[in-house]
Amino acid sequence: MRLTKWLGGVGGAVWIGSWYLMYLEITRWHHVKPSLAFNSDIAPDAHPGQALLLLYAACVAAPLVVLATSVNGIVHVRRRHR
Repeated sequence: MRLTKWLGGVGGAVWIGSWYLMYLEITRWHHVKPSLAFNSDIAPDAHPGQALLLLYAACVAAPLVVLATSVNGIVHVRRRHR
């Protein structure tokens, strides 16, 4: 249960941080379009780098980790009260 709480906390922090960075990518740095597609208008031959690909992965994986740990915590509590 302790690991689940830790994973949920880390997942929540990564979720908030990744979406904040995605917001900056869209509004300030313009590497990403509002549709979350890579903005190739900046440089026609440019491709997303490792950092941007990792950011996309974090934006998807972090909410899934938080959801999974939340569901696991609910199931654990219900099993304990039987």
